[in-house]
Order: sequence, then structure tokens, then C-alpha cells
Amino acid sequence: MRSFPMKKMLLITTIFTLLACSLYAAGSTDGEVVIVVVPQQLGNIVFLPAKEGAEQAGKDLGVKVQWMAPVKAEAQLQVEVIEGLIERKVDGIAISCNHPDALKDVLARAISEGIVVSTFDADSPECGRPFYAGTENYQAGVICGEEMLKQYEGNNKSSISVAILEGIPGAFDIESRKKGFLDTIKGSNLKVVYVGACDDDVDKSVTIVEDYTRANPDLDAWFMAGGWPYIVQPGALPEMTKWKQSDPENHKVVTMDVFSSSIAFFDEGLIDVAVGQNFYSMGYLSVENLYNLISGGEVEGGMKKEGFPGLFIDTGGQIVTPANYKDEIAAE
Repeated sequence: MRSFPMKKMLLITTIFTLLACSLYAAGSTDGEVVIVVVPQQLGNIVFLPAKEGAEQAGKDLGVKVQWMAPVKAEAQLQVEVIEGLIERKVDGIAISCNHPDALKDVLARAISEGIVVSTFDADSPECGRPFYAGTENYQAGVICGEEMLKQYEGNNKSSISVAILEGIPGAFDIESRKKGFLDTIKGSNLKVVYVGACDDDVDKSVTIVEDYTRANPDLDAWFMAGGWPYIVQPGALPEMTKWKQSDPENHKVVTMDVFSSSIAFFDEGLIDVAVGQNFYSMGYLSVENLYNLISGGEVEGGMKKEGFPGLFIDTGGQIVTPANYKDEIAAE
């Protein structure tokens, strides 16, 4: 997959946004159910499988599914999108929230206006939504922590330094993963020495990883709370590549997310463990269950969890390693 320069990416996503707004402004005039899926931002290919799943559910159910998001992954821009959808009186909204608290009130208002609202990927649990469809992010962080600990079994070094790459600070999914990871490594010789936030920007994620690795060649490990750097190709990460290949037995990388582009990184020994998410199911199950509720039915496959408002739909995932990546990752 290509990594576009920032100016070109902004131009492309701005054009998409203008086209989207012109298409969506009219809304539905033929009585169809309209469900709008709102990812964190346009131009983020992480969400493309969710778009495919949502659109397929729309086809299967005879529902009009629309895809709408801000150009940048900013909570206030998402608030403005939701305000527009309230004005249009759409039937349902599925949203991946840039920040749980910043979106809480506007989502609650949408619900009070009779719109059925759900969340996927990144939650806003206090907004009143009936269900969330996605990864159990705390548990995903736990799994990442466990996998990192496995990488250093038998290593008696007094302190193993770990850097963390995060996305949008405060986002529910990222905070949950970090907490799960930190709780799991607590009391071990793994010590977090750095946390860098890329704001879900691929180019920024590459810059952060490259700059920190270059400045800290003695770093032991990276935990990527999201797979932003792996959307590009290994050639975009020369410092990371040099660091990893200089001492593969002691320099370790555990990351969330699996893409077709991850294959090239596994080929070169640059990832030790990747914990994948099922974005297609997030999109499909969000639309399917919103439609169920809009039609007077019930959420299917949801579970109750202690301390968790509403129902949780676990969309599952995968653990990918150098031993199984050729079977687990589908090439484009």
C-alpha cells in the first residue's frame, strides 16, 4: 500500500468529504431506512473493511448505508458530523469515537431525538448506546502484554525498556489497550520508557517510531497500540528495520492490527506478534443490529458484561506470528 504525502492526502480526503456532503445532504426521500456509519476519519484505510462489511449488510437487508466522517481524526469534527445527522433525522448511526467524553453528549442527544445509535471499534460507553460491536480492547492489551512477556522468557536483564506508540490520546480503544498491556507487564522486568501519540496519522506514526528508534538504539521493544506504521512498506522505516535486524533475539515488536501490508514486515522479520481485529464484522454487525432495533427487533449475539453499559458484541480477532502469518494474512 502506498503512503501519500500529507498535502496530497489532505487534498484527496477534502475532495471525498465535499463529495460525501453533497451526496448525503439530501438524505432519503423514498422511505428507506438510512443508517450512517461514522469512522474516526476519512482516508484511514484501517476502516475500509468496516465500510465493506457495512455496505454488504445494507445490501443484504435492503438498507441505505452511508459512510461519513471528518477529514481529521478530531472529536469536535465528529460532533459536527453527528449534529448534521441529527438535523437530517437519519434512522441509525454507528460511530467509532475519537474521544468517549467529547462525543457522549451529542450521541445522547441523537438518541433522545429517536435515532438508534451504536458504537464500534472505539466506544463511548456512557452515551446511552444499546450496544458496542468490536474488539474487547482491554483484553487485546492483555494479550499483547502476555505475548511481549513470552518474547523475553528467560531473559534476566534487570530492566527491559519498552516504547509505546499510541493513537489519539484519550480514545477509549487505545486507553483500554494500554491499560491491559500495562496491567499485564506490571511487576515484570519490562519497563515503559516512552509513549508517543500519532493521532491516528500514518505519516506521524512513522516519524515518531523512526525518530525515537534512531535516538535510542539501545531500546529493547516496541508495543504498537495500533498498526499505523504497518500500513506503509518496510522501506519507509529504515531506522526501525536497522534496529530490529541488528539484534532480532533481543529487539522485539508486538503490535495491534493486521493488514495485507503486514506480510512484507513479517517477511523481513520486523514483527514478532500482531494481534488482529475483525473490522469487516464490526461494520456488518453494526448495521445488522441497528436495523434489528430500528425494525422493532433485538440485538443478536450481544452479551452482558459487568460494569459495561448496554450489550457487547465481540467481533473476535487473531494472533499472527512469524510461524503462521503466511496462512493468517490474506494478500491483496
